[in-house]
Amino acid sequence: MAEGKQVVDASAAQVAARKHLDGQYGSKLVELRVRKCWYSVGASRDVWDIEGTAIIKKGMFGKEQRAFRYQVDPASGAVIGFEEL
Repeated sequence: MAEGKQVVDASAAQVAARKHLDGQYGSKLVELRVRKCWYSVGASRDVWDIEGTAIIKKGMFGKEQRAFRYQVDPASGAVIGFEEL
């Protein structure tokens, strides 16, 4: 899913998060595990919330787990808020 596309469901929101992580880690991103994905209605803006763990390659054989929470804009598909846990 390219930025600029409307996010209409949870799987499209997960694709937007994956694209964001690919941009951040590139080929070091080994796996993406999504725990929760839900639509949140806000007073000023609605968002898709996504929580999960990114498995990142470290060195030759190592891996690191990084927990995250992203907020994806449903109109544009852009990650507009994030928190690394």
